[in-house]
Amino acid sequence: MNMVDTINKHLLQAPNFECEICNEAITNPICPVCLTEEVNIWSTLYPSLRHELMPRLKQYLKTIKMNTNDSSRCIKCHRHRVALCSYCFIREVLEELEDLQVNRDIKKEFLQFFNYDLGHTSYKDDIY
Repeated sequence: MNMVDTINKHLLQAPNFECEICNEAITNPICPVCLTEEVNIWSTLYPSLRHELMPRLKQYLKTIKMNTNDSSRCIKCHRHRVALCSYCFIREVLEELEDLQVNRDIKKEFLQFFNYDLGHTSYKDDIY
């Protein structure tokens, strides 16, 4: 068996975990905890926004299943399981930003850092 056949066989046997929200394959398995840490770092640019946003995201994390065995392990921390795709998590953050009535320029900047569209409908439709 040549190398290409071996790789193809491995890819066919690899489990394909789906997001619990959109039911799309999770192709970028970064857990919501790691993504929240990244959002926290970004939000240091906006201390008052950070003060309001981070408690909301921490509350949201409590509602997400991260210890399910029916998901892949986070490629960043290797501690948590990923049952939610990056796209759906970032969409949730955008909804929080909208609820907080954050101005459009800040949301556009946020998407420059966290654009995980990955084949879903564009976040940009919500901003432009």
